[in-house]
Amino acid sequence: MSPTQIFKAVLSGLATLSILLFLALPSNAYSNVIDKGPLSTIDSEPQSGGHASAEDAVHSEEAEHAEGEDHGGGHASMDPLFFIICALIIGAATRHFLQKSPLPFTVMLLIFGLVGGLLVRFDMFETWNLGFTTIDVSIVSKSFTWAANIDPHLLLFTFLPVLIFEAAFAMDVHTFKKSVTNAVVLAVPGIIVALALTACVMMALKVAGIGVETWDWEVALMFGAVISATDPVAVVALLKELGASKKLGTLIEGESLLNDGTAIVLFMVFFLGMTGEASGNSPVLEFVRVSFGGVLVGVIIGYISIIWLQKVFNDALVEISVIIGAAYLTFFVAEHFFHVSGVLALVSLGLMMAGIGRTRISPEVEHFMHEFWEVAGFIANTLLFIIVGVVIAERSEPTWEDLIVLLLVYIGVHIVRAIVIAMFYPVMKKAGYGLPVKDAYVVWYGALRGAIGLALALIVAGVDDRFISEEIRNQFLFYTAGMTLTLLINATTIKLLVEKLGLTKLTPEKQMMIKGSLEYIRHSTERALEKIKKNRYTSKANFDKVEQYLPNTLDHLEDLEIGTKSSIYETRRRILEKEKSSYWSQFKEGLLSPSAVNRLTDGINEIIDSGGMKSLSDRTDLEQEWKTPELLSRVQATPFLRRIAQRFFFERLAISYDSAVGFVMAQEETLKLLDSMAISANDDEEKKSLDIIENEINENRIHGLTFLRNIRNSYPEVYTAISTRQAIRSMLNAERHTVERLLHRGRIDSGEAHKMTHDIEVRMKRLLDSPPSFEMPETIELMRGVSWLKDLEDKKFKSIVEHFQNRIYSVDQALVKIKSHDEGLFVIVRGKVKVEVNEEVVDILGPGSVIGEMSILTKCPRTATVTAESPVTAMWISSGNMKKAINLAPELEDRLWQFAAKRFVENLLRREKPWNLWQLEEFRHWVETGRIEKLKEGNEVKTSEEIAVLLTGQVYKQGEKKKTERAPAVVEDGDILSEGTSKVFFVPKK
Repeated sequence: MSPTQIFKAVLSGLATLSILLFLALPSNAYSNVIDKGPLSTIDSEPQSGGHASAEDAVHSEEAEHAEGEDHGGGHASMDPLFFIICALIIGAATRHFLQKSPLPFTVMLLIFGLVGGLLVRFDMFETWNLGFTTIDVSIVSKSFTWAANIDPHLLLFTFLPVLIFEAAFAMDVHTFKKSVTNAVVLAVPGIIVALALTACVMMALKVAGIGVETWDWEVALMFGAVISATDPVAVVALLKELGASKKLGTLIEGESLLNDGTAIVLFMVFFLGMTGEASGNSPVLEFVRVSFGGVLVGVIIGYISIIWLQKVFNDALVEISVIIGAAYLTFFVAEHFFHVSGVLALVSLGLMMAGIGRTRISPEVEHFMHEFWEVAGFIANTLLFIIVGVVIAERSEPTWEDLIVLLLVYIGVHIVRAIVIAMFYPVMKKAGYGLPVKDAYVVWYGALRGAIGLALALIVAGVDDRFISEEIRNQFLFYTAGMTLTLLINATTIKLLVEKLGLTKLTPEKQMMIKGSLEYIRHSTERALEKIKKNRYTSKANFDKVEQYLPNTLDHLEDLEIGTKSSIYETRRRILEKEKSSYWSQFKEGLLSPSAVNRLTDGINEIIDSGGMKSLSDRTDLEQEWKTPELLSRVQATPFLRRIAQRFFFERLAISYDSAVGFVMAQEETLKLLDSMAISANDDEEKKSLDIIENEINENRIHGLTFLRNIRNSYPEVYTAISTRQAIRSMLNAERHTVERLLHRGRIDSGEAHKMTHDIEVRMKRLLDSPPSFEMPETIELMRGVSWLKDLEDKKFKSIVEHFQNRIYSVDQALVKIKSHDEGLFVIVRGKVKVEVNEEVVDILGPGSVIGEMSILTKCPRTATVTAESPVTAMWISSGNMKKAINLAPELEDRLWQFAAKRFVENLLRREKPWNLWQLEEFRHWVETGRIEKLKEGNEVKTSEEIAVLLTGQVYKQGEKKKTERAPAVVEDGDILSEGTSKVFFVPKK
């Protein structure tokens, strides 16, 4: 047994023992601790001067019985522990021996609880007379009596944190996000409508004189809130088993998580009003405060827990303990200190841990974390449903009239549920994934009622006579407990409904995929069998018997109704699932950062939702998907924020590069999967589909490689840093695998292996906390390659470069905009920019290009818009500092004009005839033949064979009238004279 397996076993044992010991405490221990929260203010203890409740009588009776026994034995305190032991054995036996039972697991537990409670109620577990001796089995009776009279706070404060958090933590966050609108509709306005209609049903029974004559609207509304809380455990488990849509299961489970909180909050509003403990706030404001306050508490504690988990590396004991503590702390803090909804706090905590927290938990621990919570959920459900059965059997005292009312209420809540779904269906069928009609039937019929409602009813049953009469309390408990008929009836028969609706029927594409997989398995096993026959150690085996254990593929194929539709959709879906799996495998190997794996999986989830209808290459451009927010360019202009902004940019750039590497690796893995599928392809249609998909994957791969190449060329520092990190992690993974191999071969023992592994993990943690950093080169290094600054004296060069600022831009961010008067000059040192005039791309400029020089030289507005085509590093200098540089080195002005003149002429002439009709390459070649001349006052220029483009200053034509032309202007015919100093660009006529 490896060290990992040992400490996992120890952890599971300790956790289970802790839960058992916690539950084994006397029930009044919880009441002494919990007070003044939304649930805890609901005090089930009698008020002073009131009558003792049934629970008090039981405790008093138990205390008197304990006094008459040997105190050294401590029998009274052993009753809860004995019940827990029995319940866990019943749960394990049910799961093991009754696997093929048509009844859901939780339904069977409820039945065992009912049977056990009834046997105790009829004194079947007091003494057993075997004729030759008498056996005292009263411990069974006492333990079941303890369960029947359990403090409702015990149910809420012990089981709820486990059940709610486990359900939320196991949720697929992406699917929940898409389903949350419909879940909220059912859980908030839906439950309000449901409780109102349920109250109407109860008051209608009162008017008809059927069983609830003493009820009023307040009690009826409170009852409506209690039985509106759904418990989908049995239904969701069955849907998963049947292979129904995950979207449907998530909607049902999401509604349950949210409406548990809503129902408890609404119950609290009515109950505290009846007992005189209401806060005095408006019920609506109180509902909003308690609901949103609970969510806020869960988010805050979740954020703190995630920060803590980030500091831990591969320590299951610490990480799981932190999350267990966070779950219970969240519920306790919400209820006890802030008096807000602990259920909604747990939901928000669980979703945070399932989303962001999943990548903050150590990869080696994450799988065991889910297993642990699955075990904890199993234990909690086992205890809870057996207790529910015992409570119903022992504490319900119905009359025949109550049974009739219960039947009518059972029918009534289903009618109410149908009305609620019909009322909100127009909204629900369009929100998120939508709600098909067939799914709506399952949502209606699968709204089971379970333990939450019963726990709230027990609280009502323990209240004082001054507030609620004993008759109402007994009826309230019985009708609520009776709603577990939904477990006995609905949960048992919903499988028939799901199959009748055809929700588990496989699509033709999936059937073809399964057919191919089954045949591939059969052929692979047969090939393995041929090798076994040739093995000298097994060649004498009875292969007639061996062949009886071959996979029974034919039986499976007979169950499939293979259609003729192409399997391309199902193949795409499988490929996408493989791609998603690849991202998580890379994360577990330390090759993908948490941010990168979140970004990649979020992106692919949207494609998976299409069900294979979209091409695998039909994705947002990587540059667009991973670009940095535009706010960055504005922040850069603030001196004291510039370095922070640039650090943020490079962190985002590093994540983009990391994501792109993972993306390409995933495409390569999916190509391998496609190759294995091609081996088992049976017909030309399937092979054609695989060829289409292969082209789509290759398109993705090329796109990713292009993106990597662009960033590698633009930012070699980022490339080097990430490559270094991956190399270190790969080396450490290889070292760890070597240790595991040596342990397996017996060359080292487990203790030595543990020390070596610990040393490796210390280095892995160091790499995680302090990955190889990357720093941009100094400004002076970036500027040395700029052509128009070359050959300057070193002193002048350094003096000029000091005025430049390093600025960075992500894809599609604008450096300058047309007609703007922004002052300053840009020098592109890395990346590429596109120049647009009137929304037409006229040029792509790379490193060494100058932007904005014409604006500085002529003070004209910008003549084009320049945006980043790829991630860009540019050096920027203000016009004032640029003028200082020109004064320091006058030759810079002429060098800048060499860049500016040709671009200025191009932007000016390309809008005029006939040049706008020329091919761009031809036009640029023509401009390259031009020259710049500096004219002084009175200089004469003839333009008969040349076109003159006035860049600065002004000139006039000779003739009858003096006609002055001011820059910028084009002069084609006539001699011109310069007025003052001017610059003119001459290009020969064609």
